[in-house]
Amino acid sequence: MFLDQELKDIQEAKNRLAVCCDLRRRLVHIEIQEAWCGARRALSHLTMGLAVAELILGLVRARKANRR
Repeated sequence: MFLDQELKDIQEAKNRLAVCCDLRRRLVHIEIQEAWCGARRALSHLTMGLAVAELILGLVRARKANRR
């Protein structure tokens, strides 16, 4: 009877550990996705910033060429 209760406690602890491990795996997966999306967003902003800078430089050059 004592061993039965101890085995039941061990099984419950094992189940809790399995749930914790599964939650940790899911959390790591979510964190990786978040980091990847952040990197993509930063790259997108950088690309857009470079495109805007290129347009501004083109405008400045065009105005300069029209003055001459």
